[in-house]
Amino acid sequence: MLRRRKTNHPSILEALYEAQKIAFSPFIFEACVAAKRMGLLAAIDKAQGGEKASEENLAKATNLTLYAVGALADALEAAGVLTREKDPDNKAGGDRLSLTKTGECLLYDAMTSVNLDFTADVCYAGLQKLSEAFRTGRPEGLKALMPEGNWETIYPALSSLPEPARTSWFAFDHYYSDRYFDALAQKIARTHAPARLFDVGGNTGKFARAMLAASETVKVALVDLPQQCRLAQENPALTPFADRFSTASVNWLEPEAMPVFSAAEVEAAGADVIWMSQFLECFPAEMAVSILKRCRKLLAPNGCFAVLECLVDGQPHRASNLSIAASSLYFTALANGNSRFYRRADLMAIFEAAGLAVAHEEENVGVSHTLFVLRPKKES
Repeated sequence: MLRRRKTNHPSILEALYEAQKIAFSPFIFEACVAAKRMGLLAAIDKAQGGEKASEENLAKATNLTLYAVGALADALEAAGVLTREKDPDNKAGGDRLSLTKTGECLLYDAMTSVNLDFTADVCYAGLQKLSEAFRTGRPEGLKALMPEGNWETIYPALSSLPEPARTSWFAFDHYYSDRYFDALAQKIARTHAPARLFDVGGNTGKFARAMLAASETVKVALVDLPQQCRLAQENPALTPFADRFSTASVNWLEPEAMPVFSAAEVEAAGADVIWMSQFLECFPAEMAVSILKRCRKLLAPNGCFAVLECLVDGQPHRASNLSIAASSLYFTALANGNSRFYRRADLMAIFEAAGLAVAHEEENVGVSHTLFVLRPKKES
């Protein structure tokens, strides 16, 4: 009996092309990074397909050899990053190059730029240890990024990352979180009117600053590793709010650890809101449950959690789905060896195990986030 072929099946030639894109993806990636950073993409875009878009003229404009321009152009044409218009008269140095929409995204799109730099500067070398990291449950690729020191995870080392990795890491992190902080801080101030907010995993204090600016009365305690607390304390953007800002250091990986607050009255009163932005994916599920349970003890009566997360299966577009799914492998290879961005069902199971119920949920926050407001379940 003949099997009917599915209409959405790619042809074997299409499948082979996609397979070769994977097999040669490091080559294409490095060619794109080189073309962008050496100014070739910008030069092609500026020439706009005119006479200056020939390989010969582009070589002059970028101070690259004709060989370099030609080799990069061949690779990027095959990958769909640029197109070539044949010049039958071979005038002005030959064929003319133009960027495709994909090439324009590489050159101008903010999300693509931070992803490209994050991959090139932070992850690329360490990803070669991905298989080993899956086997051991440790970030085996971290040594490639930071050969000095014996780091268990990347988090205490963030302030010590070498350049350009440090700049690219923070640009990546900030793009996917704090670009929405001002609006979300205003929303929390308006909806919950917290007297005290604990920013758990607050990093350098960007959300803390947004929250302090959104409310003239709220007191904010940033809860993070000692290294991150020091960075926040040194952040000049928080200086105007020194009377309402404090820190609390903790290493959540220690099973019984609780934050050590620098403001006793804040700790005693508890938090009306505990804020967590892109924090839970930094831990495996059982540790995330443990942290949430410990944080419950820090809530004031009628307090709640506000958790901002990226769900792998909660993305409205294929581009953001791919970004989130691929970024999970950073956690495996370099960050900690055992965490990832969660699927919805997995995150709901974590909330349930921690004794928390979803009181409110808001999807499609910014590019890729979902905001959960959680409250402790009532004891039966």
